[in-house]
Amino acid sequence: MIDVRRLQLLRALDEHHTVAGTAEALHVTPSAVSQQLATLSKETGVTLVERQGRRFLLTGAARVLLEHADVIFAEMERAKADLASYADGAVGVARVGSFSTGISDLLGPAVAGLRESHPGWRFEIVQAEPEESTEMLRTGELDLAITMSSVHLPHNGSPEFRADPIMVEPFDAVLPYHHPLANSTDLELAADLADVDWIMSAPGTAWYDCVTAACNQAGFQPRIVHTVDEFSAVLSLVQAGLGMALVPRLGWTGLPAPNLVVRSVRNTARRHIVALSRAGADPEPLLSAVREAAAKVPVPSGGPLITSTG
Repeated sequence: MIDVRRLQLLRALDEHHTVAGTAEALHVTPSAVSQQLATLSKETGVTLVERQGRRFLLTGAARVLLEHADVIFAEMERAKADLASYADGAVGVARVGSFSTGISDLLGPAVAGLRESHPGWRFEIVQAEPEESTEMLRTGELDLAITMSSVHLPHNGSPEFRADPIMVEPFDAVLPYHHPLANSTDLELAADLADVDWIMSAPGTAWYDCVTAACNQAGFQPRIVHTVDEFSAVLSLVQAGLGMALVPRLGWTGLPAPNLVVRSVRNTARRHIVALSRAGADPEPLLSAVREAAAKVPVPSGGPLITSTG
């Protein structure tokens, strides 16, 4: 492999024409110049200089080599500039993962905004569920993960990871517009929802565990009549009047919801959304952008009824 420093010496020789002049310009000894030129000639396998008296002239092969060297030197300067910008936070590359609703409501808007405010950054978004995101961070598959409070989250004080809070996400009641509770703007978990039919995901899922824990804390076990994992399918069943659902806020925002009512619930289930990264890493500028997106997540209306037939 050709040593870049020897290419720099060759370019200096082209400028100064003598070993002494080259040595003086590079602050080395003349013998060091001669030795490095001989080594470069061996590395390339061609004759690079011809002597004419005390002067050295570059051969045609050396001219070809210098043309490539100029490109190499320019790339090195660009690399130095990029590294300096990286150190200042102006450029960077990051692979980020999240669960699906975190992508649509948090990562998507955050990365779109950073394309304008931080054009030197490049982000690759990967869907990564909470049960896999921690290991993906550990192995380097992800640089940052948007995840949630669950048994899969590293314990507090873990020396491996850094956790930054994003938002506390409440679960909202989604009801068909003709439901008896649809006109109420002040729902309470146990008092109003203990005796209704529920639609929820399967036992063992993060959604199920979080909701049933809140219901159990309130003193009841929800009466689950339909088991569905996809939020869009859940909303379709609610729309058909087949039950109600307690849905995480990121689960219903952005989805078409004709003839549905979304209401806040007192004493509802909640989950913490966090940005997880490796210890020692800097999650900016993405962390601030995700928090800004979280602040814009819609909340249920306090009005009498939310309906849509579009």
